[in-house]
Amino acid sequence: MDENELTKNELNKRRSICVIATTILLCATGTISLKAEPLPFVIQNMIVVLAAAVFGGVQTSGAVGLFLLAGAFGLPVFAGGARGMAHLSTIRGNFLLGYFVAALVVGFMMKAPEENEKTPVSKIASACAAGYAVIYVFPLIKILDGGVQMFAELMPQLVPYFIADLIKCLITVPLVAVLRPIAAQKLN
Repeated sequence: MDENELTKNELNKRRSICVIATTILLCATGTISLKAEPLPFVIQNMIVVLAAAVFGGVQTSGAVGLFLLAGAFGLPVFAGGARGMAHLSTIRGNFLLGYFVAALVVGFMMKAPEENEKTPVSKIASACAAGYAVIYVFPLIKILDGGVQMFAELMPQLVPYFIADLIKCLITVPLVAVLRPIAAQKLN
């Protein structure tokens, strides 16, 4: 074995550290939100998309799963300190469930980082855009379940969130371009 090759055990440790670090970051940033109606503005969705594009979907979906479990079991890790199983069944909670799916989608599109890969910015941008869009799927289904009138009332209120997420996407793409090669070097 080449002295530069990492053992499988060492790689698993490094990947586990990525999961734990992402989970801690998601939990810690629950208190960082801008109160607004109908939803608070958060950075947690940006962390999910960024981590999935940098580390891949397996590690990030694991981190999101741990984050969701922490909140479901009563830790105040969701935006504004919200917590509990009941919160996950609300429209706000449906965004959180979208985080898990977004991690899988972005991870599937980007794959795990490989050494010496040259990831095109267009691939990063499309994966990140898809991740931010997927986060809205579950809440929109819940809103539609409330009827066309509810949908018509809430959609204009969501426009500022779409704009905020577009800005986050524009920030996420160059961050991924810089961080992904570093992750590839450390995780392979």
